Amino acid sequence: MAKEVTFQKIADELGVSKGLVSLAMRNKYGVSEEMRSKIVLKAIELGYEFKKNAPKKKKNITLLVKNMGILNEDFWRRCILGIENECVSSNVSFTILGGTSLKDGEHLSMNLLDEKCDGIIILNQCQSSLVEELARLNIPTVFVDMINPQEGSADQVMANNFNAGMQAVNYLLKKGHSDILLFGNIDYSFSFLQRYHGCMKAVKRALSRGEKVECYKLIDCKKTSGTEGVYQDEDAVLCDDDALNEFFAGRNDVTAAVCFNESVLQRFMAILEKRGLKIPDDVSVVSIDNMKYAEDRGVTSVDIPKTELGVQAVRMLLERIENRRSNSLSMELNTVLIERNSVKELKK
Repeated sequence: MAKEVTFQKIADELGVSKGLVSLAMRNKYGVSEEMRSKIVLKAIELGYEFKKNAPKKKKNITLLVKNMGILNEDFWRRCILGIENECVSSNVSFTILGGTSLKDGEHLSMNLLDEKCDGIIILNQCQSSLVEELARLNIPTVFVDMINPQEGSADQVMANNFNAGMQAVNYLLKKGHSDILLFGNIDYSFSFLQRYHGCMKAVKRALSRGEKVECYKLIDCKKTSGTEGVYQDEDAVLCDDDALNEFFAGRNDVTAAVCFNESVLQRFMAILEKRGLKIPDDVSVVSIDNMKYAEDRGVTSVDIPKTELGVQAVRMLLERIENRRSNSLSMELNTVLIERNSVKELKK
């Protein structure tokens, strides 16, 4: 049985006094908003149980999913597993609404009223019109793996995707690689865009240290329509499988690649196989996500805490429901690089 999370435990984690934590958790004066947010976020992260006064009716959480197809993706299945497990342990019921149920704000309002919804978790994407309707309904809301388009109206939980990109490139640099390909789809989500920015930050830092680094960018647009306005980099090449094949036909100096997610990794590996290139002998690879495909093939990968995203989303939502908090919070979860056998060490 897990130990109860106390005010002292929260204080020890943050290096502050128990009295300060008590003031913050009871919403009293004498604590800055910045410190109050830090304390509440740490309490949520540790699994502190907010308010257990009189018995209350079982709460109902609604999961909004714009594209129901993502429920077939391993990333989101693991995230939803975290949501489900935390709901069970907190005696909370949850339902999933998606597809035609999210066509318009009025339709959504009726569905939420029918479900007697106490709070909402939104996965990955949501139309701006629906976000506006949720703000009007004043239902506590948490966004997972996406930026809230209406700042201040809801909470958000994300992985530190910027750091994930930095970790991937820094690992390759450490192993002696200086000709690196970035392969990904940054128009697909804000997370992928952050991964790209993290990769480029690591490259720029290496250049500032006087290291010789060549970075090639192939932006996979197979699943999206248009990247204008999202991605501004005239050196990048928007590519499909043919363009990737052409790239490898014209360049034999690239020694390593970063794949921005699991589906991109699968395409990349397939093309390497067609060209008779082996990992890590011919090309070293680091991926981001750390899913089953990467695990099974021994690919070094930056792990995104998928299940934990779901767990923390539920905890944050329940805290907001219980405390009727008006200010919004943003939580970033740490990523970890899992070393396997897909990167060859080069002599510098």
